[in-house]
Amino acid sequence: MGIYVKKRNFAGLKILLICVLVITIVIIASYYFVFLENNKINPDNDLNSSNTQLEKNINFIQEKDLSVYLKKEDMNEYLTNFEFDQSIKKFIEENPDLILNVLREYQLNQNKLEQEKINKKNISSIQNLNLQAHPMYLGDASGTKVIYEFVDYNCGYCEKYHQELINVMKEDTSVKIVIIQMPILGNSSKDLTTIALASSLQGKFKTVHNYLYSSERKSNMEDILADLFLKGVDLQTLKKDMDSQEVKNFLSIHKSYVDEFKITGSPATIIGNQIIPGFIDQRKIIEILEKEFS
Repeated sequence: MGIYVKKRNFAGLKILLICVLVITIVIIASYYFVFLENNKINPDNDLNSSNTQLEKNINFIQEKDLSVYLKKEDMNEYLTNFEFDQSIKKFIEENPDLILNVLREYQLNQNKLEQEKINKKNISSIQNLNLQAHPMYLGDASGTKVIYEFVDYNCGYCEKYHQELINVMKEDTSVKIVIIQMPILGNSSKDLTTIALASSLQGKFKTVHNYLYSSERKSNMEDILADLFLKGVDLQTLKKDMDSQEVKNFLSIHKSYVDEFKITGSPATIIGNQIIPGFIDQRKIIEILEKEFS
């Protein structure tokens, strides 16, 4: 004989039903987790609004008259476990939107909390970045508005972005641009990065960096080195420094910055506490500078 639940214990059944519903919701959440991860709701939505909506949905479940799902035609009969399970199933089938809304609100809150966690970590990493020495830079060494630019010398957008940053520095002389190398477009990018880093050891980084993003730049490596020679770069010293431990250390440090901030493409920029992927124009750069350094 199955286990029975008496009708006079209806208040206890309501509590049990709510507990079972919560367990059911958790199971459904696990089942739909992958789907919801691939269709995340915008984490920038207001968290307080989300919590309020979630509480309303849960309260609706708790306050809804659930007795209809437990009643039998004959009120004197007992309710079996099987019938009780069927009542729960009926409630879920008749309220699918409510269940899904609860799950969506839960996922929204999780996304928001995760984004806040990432932002907190990024701010800590940026503070640490500001404490480091950065010998590869453009502008005034004592500039108070620091922009970190992640670059690849074979990136077309980086070349356009370089000119936007030059224009920003012309308009605001307190801007300093720290260059962080991330050669991701093949061996040629790695070679050009190594040249730029090695040039810093003889005080020619700005000259080399500006040349590599200019219309004068040649496509052949021998021609590039010839141009750099004409610009005052000591090629013999440059070639020696390209194989030096100092340059290897620079490469390792810059890679650690790329990994720390999970930068996947160039250009990318850090201005104040903002991490901006991709190309932005001069107007937007100035707007962010005013916001972050006002």
